[in-house]
Amino acid sequence: MIPVILLLAALACQRSEATPAATAQTGDQLHTIHVNGLERTYLLHVPAGLDLSQSSPLLLVFHSYSGNAEAARLISGFNRIAEEEHFIVVYPNGTGEDASTLSWNGGRCCFYAKDNDIDDVGFTRQMITDIESYASIDLKRIYAAGMSNGGIFSYRLACEMSATFAAVAPVAGSLLYEPCQPEQPISVIHVHGLDDNIVPYNGSGAPPELSEVGFTPVEEGITFWAVQNGCPVEAQVEQDGAITHTIYAPCRNETAVELYAVAGTGHTWPLLKIQTSRVIWDFFAAHPKN
Repeated sequence: MIPVILLLAALACQRSEATPAATAQTGDQLHTIHVNGLERTYLLHVPAGLDLSQSSPLLLVFHSYSGNAEAARLISGFNRIAEEEHFIVVYPNGTGEDASTLSWNGGRCCFYAKDNDIDDVGFTRQMITDIESYASIDLKRIYAAGMSNGGIFSYRLACEMSATFAAVAPVAGSLLYEPCQPEQPISVIHVHGLDDNIVPYNGSGAPPELSEVGFTPVEEGITFWAVQNGCPVEAQVEQDGAITHTIYAPCRNETAVELYAVAGTGHTWPLLKIQTSRVIWDFFAAHPKN
């Protein structure tokens, strides 16, 4: 009987190692899924000590054009905040001709993903489903943030997945998806440098390779979301040094729309004049889905 018992024990161990929960360890792990015949990847960060059987907030952070998951992790610094605030953070990888040209299909932009009509919304849906297979997610607290092309894509997610996401945070991005017809109110926080010469704040003056995109002025996009969410017509405006903070609230379903315009700042994830990631997370934490 002993050999049989040992065999059963070995098989039990193999089954345990194959369960989804065994793939969700603390720290950073690269995960692979297949979407529409494409191999897609995302970098998952699970904070130390997080109980995956208990519902946790989920944040997806989308990199800029030519960036990648690792770059988004380093630039945003969300891992540190995730450790402090106990949420799961994910850094997906876009698609491109090679590893140096990864992009997202945000509508009118950008590059490989847009030109090949890559289903990044489908990737996002499947990625969330994959994460739910080994971690309990708080469905009222799923968020998306992104830089540049990643910010553009986060706006598309607000347009197409408002029933899933509680809030989005574009940084140095623009609303470029049409028609944008969100099913539900969704909170939006946008951070943008006034001296951005890649995705210009006022919509004009983009570099030649992006001249055909036709960037929507940042404030026009903010007004769109304020109207969609049934916010007050008049915004509250606060000035703090280089930062102009515009607030539309309260809006339907306890949502809000906020804009941080940062003077003297270009196309970047601002850190010197405003702690962008902390501001974003505090906004997210205050705006779960109603």
